Amino acid sequence: MAATPAPQLLDAYSPERIADRFRIQDLVYRWCRAVDRLDKQGMLDIFWPGAIDSHGPYIGPAEGLVEWILVRHQPIATSSHFVGNLLIEFASEDVALVETYVRTIQQYPPEAKQQLAQLTGGSAGDEGTAMDMFTSSRYLDRVERRNGEWRVARRDLVQDWKQIQDVKYKALQPREGWIIGKRDGSDQTQMARRELGLEAAK
Repeated sequence: MAATPAPQLLDAYSPERIADRFRIQDLVYRWCRAVDRLDKQGMLDIFWPGAIDSHGPYIGPAEGLVEWILVRHQPIATSSHFVGNLLIEFASEDVALVETYVRTIQQYPPEAKQQLAQLTGGSAGDEGTAMDMFTSSRYLDRVERRNGEWRVARRDLVQDWKQIQDVKYKALQPREGWIIGKRDGSDQTQMARRELGLEAAK
């Protein structure tokens, strides 16, 4: 059996590698959609079974992370994850290190002070006040290909910056016919995917 080429000898931009890059990028994008829609299976599908995630207040298997998110996000009506810089470095044919910059925006109602304090390390704003949280972090992922499929085998959430701000006004006041994002399985994107056969009906 031929030895695996050293990382510096791998062609990081061959047609095969470019296809791998798109597959790995899709993992990150799919995670953002799944966590914002509270899609349990969508979140689990990003990780290999038993993958470890160091996510601030939660450190352990990815399966436990998903259950933790599903519980702590119940009172959080809005969540948006945005990814920016995404660097992929191949260590071998089947292993890559991926660093992704991620910004999040979440709104916490007054009754979600405990959930907010979990992520800030203690700060949760004034009692009885809804808060917006803004974060700047990085996902540092060890991604592995097994049986032709790329998934995350290890994730470290590197936290760079956080800010919370009290919500003085409810800016979004929907009128009849407006489409509003949902986290209960009936979001417009999920409905459209089911209509086209891209997602199984629930």
